[in-house]
Amino acid sequence: MAKRRIRRFASPGVVPNKHSGIQRLVRSFVEAGEYVPTGHVRKRLDQREVLISEIRGVLLRGRREVHHDKFHTHDDHGNSIHRWSYDFSRQGLDRKLRVCVSIDESCEKSLLIITVIDLE
Repeated sequence: MAKRRIRRFASPGVVPNKHSGIQRLVRSFVEAGEYVPTGHVRKRLDQREVLISEIRGVLLRGRREVHHDKFHTHDDHGNSIHRWSYDFSRQGLDRKLRVCVSIDESCEKSLLIITVIDLE
């Protein structure tokens, strides 16, 4: 007797699709002020002497870096999460920055600012 294959929709090994229109979605969150800087990015802001206004500029007018998209299954504390992160970069007046963000659907759909990287 042949085994029946059961199709599971929420299988741990299945990676969900990326958000379509992520650049437009990120811009709408930033314009509405619906973003949450994580503890990690707060440290990096001080360490790299970056202003939140610079991060806003990168997210509003920056270029999306698709090759840096990454699917995460756990956060830095070992908690289980299942979401994509997306990177944006922009050359400012004195340096080029990359900002990594993710959409947090668990807390009323907000934008999480994960980290900022000074590329110079």
